[in-house]
Amino acid sequence: MVSELSPSAFQLLNAWQHGFPLEPRPFRKLGLLLGLSEPAVMDYLRGWRDQGIISRIGPVLNPACISSTLVGMQVPDRELDGVANWISTLPAVNHNYEREHAINLWFVLTCSDEPERRATLDHIACHTGLRPLSLPMLKAYHIDLGFSLLHHTKVNNPIAPGSGLPALGSVERKLLECALQGVEIQAEPFKPWAQYAQISEAQVLLHLRHFLAQGIFRRFGVVLHHRKLGYQANAMCVWTVDTQHIDALGEKLAKQSGITLCYRRQPFPPYWNHNLFCMIHGKERGQVLSQHAQLNDDLGLSLLPQEVLFSKRCFKQRGALLNQPHHD
Repeated sequence: MVSELSPSAFQLLNAWQHGFPLEPRPFRKLGLLLGLSEPAVMDYLRGWRDQGIISRIGPVLNPACISSTLVGMQVPDRELDGVANWISTLPAVNHNYEREHAINLWFVLTCSDEPERRATLDHIACHTGLRPLSLPMLKAYHIDLGFSLLHHTKVNNPIAPGSGLPALGSVERKLLECALQGVEIQAEPFKPWAQYAQISEAQVLLHLRHFLAQGIFRRFGVVLHHRKLGYQANAMCVWTVDTQHIDALGEKLAKQSGITLCYRRQPFPPYWNHNLFCMIHGKERGQVLSQHAQLNDDLGLSLLPQEVLFSKRCFKQRGALLNQPHHD
């Protein structure tokens, strides 16, 4: 599908994963930059949304600003579909995958604060009778700045520490909640946000730019479903690294081409001891395994305890939402 796009349409899909125009008529601005009409831009984006190629247009949150954790669960095979489908109903869950491992269900919880996260984990344990292994991020070396469709070009950018979420009920929090729902594909998408927050459209755009400057947003733009673009061989690669060397290795790993995410996570001994994680997205399994082997050779990781967990099924993938009630 991507190879059949005109150069302008390809740029729209690929280049505007970050730097989306934060101005009153963003799709007209994109059209002017790409040589397309405003309606043509919106038609392309609506079509890709309907095909599942794009998830949404909006921000990727800086994980340092929220109480987010990766959770692994060992679910008996006969129970996997039922447990996974129930997990996906939880509003705090935004990614939920089956992976090739004894710990076979992996999902991301995004909560407003630590008490909410603990309560959600307790709720999951109580409902399923299974142990959720919570692996919170301790340090991000490379976090989502888009998924390049051109030779998987690496985009590196320092990760801002983040300034925390705006207070509940504040104008800024209302705008953050709007942004996480995604930009509607219409000529003036920010007007409804202004009405909801009871401020001017100019103030809405100013706040969104501040969210980027403050590090609350890692990026703002088109968010792709990479599996719909043919990237079906996706692997979470993990190593156990001593604390003295992990940051140096993490920084080196993050700079390697083809690494889409790289971070240090808190282990959960004795059930899970790995603490250095990265994601490799590929179209073929052999390509991913070859790239993993090359990383081991180049960075001297071969002798470390390690595993490669290929994704099998995606049960849920969407942007984070905040402050939703728990579901039974």
